[in-house]
Amino acid sequence: MSFDELMQHAYEIQQQATLKALTQHGVRPATPDGLPQPAPRHNELETRRSIEGQFADIPDLFRAFAEMPDPQAFKPRLEAVNRALEELSSGWASDDPINGRYYRANDKLDKMIDATNHIVRWTGRAAMEFRANFIAPFRSIVANQFIATVILRSALEAEQEIWVRARNDIDKIAHDTLVALDRMDDCGKNSWVMTFTVLSSVAAVSGAALAPFSGGASLSLTAVAAGSQVAAAGVPDDPPKVNFQGETAIAVIASMRDAIALLRGYIDEQERKIANALNHSYQEIMQDRDSFVAKRPALADATAADVTGPLFMGYSR
Repeated sequence: MSFDELMQHAYEIQQQATLKALTQHGVRPATPDGLPQPAPRHNELETRRSIEGQFADIPDLFRAFAEMPDPQAFKPRLEAVNRALEELSSGWASDDPINGRYYRANDKLDKMIDATNHIVRWTGRAAMEFRANFIAPFRSIVANQFIATVILRSALEAEQEIWVRARNDIDKIAHDTLVALDRMDDCGKNSWVMTFTVLSSVAAVSGAALAPFSGGASLSLTAVAAGSQVAAAGVPDDPPKVNFQGETAIAVIASMRDAIALLRGYIDEQERKIANALNHSYQEIMQDRDSFVAKRPALADATAADVTGPLFMGYSR
């Protein structure tokens, strides 16, 4: 079975369940229009309509899953974030603290350190603030931006992983339901086991190792990552297995509905992990914004009349 055929499987489940239930109730399927209609039996039409009504919602149950985000749609976003990481990689903090990836140092960043040699004769408030607010904390700010971007990239990968596994899980639910309907009349108990792999899609990663901040301050950023890419606490080694059973078509479909409801809940649970981690990191970053964004340069307040005065360009030569 394939996720691309999910809605086809949904209609097949609806058809098989309806036929099985009609047979169990001794009711004949509706005769197609244009063919001779058999003589009606007592309450047959009402019973058929009742049975068909019990399975009418099956396509809609699967439709929301058929419209889930395509995991491949995350690729251009991840590529853009990776390009940002390549620009922010300073060499001394290039190791990804979540997945251990390494990014080659961007030597263009070294030019800020070299700038010190070019402004030795620049005096005035603007010069002092440029040294204090731009050159001195530059490496720390870049390193912090790198870490924040890693957290964003890992959250995107975790989100992508949710939909990879959710697609597999809903496809498995459809497959198990069709098999259960097919073997409903066999001898023995009609039961099956569903493993919800989506619960292993998001790994919680401790923020303690997310690095040195300027001035010795420590900032605890909460991160998540795709469970398939990092071995971390918070990811079940063995995703939960749930037993389902059904000896009638109605019971089989009831079990299917239960499985779909569980999957919805598990997807929401994983989404909350990502949202909570990003919200926490955002709040932490905003509380210490100066560790991530350089202060407004003094020259930004200069005008044509005073830019060459002692407050701004000073006595630069």
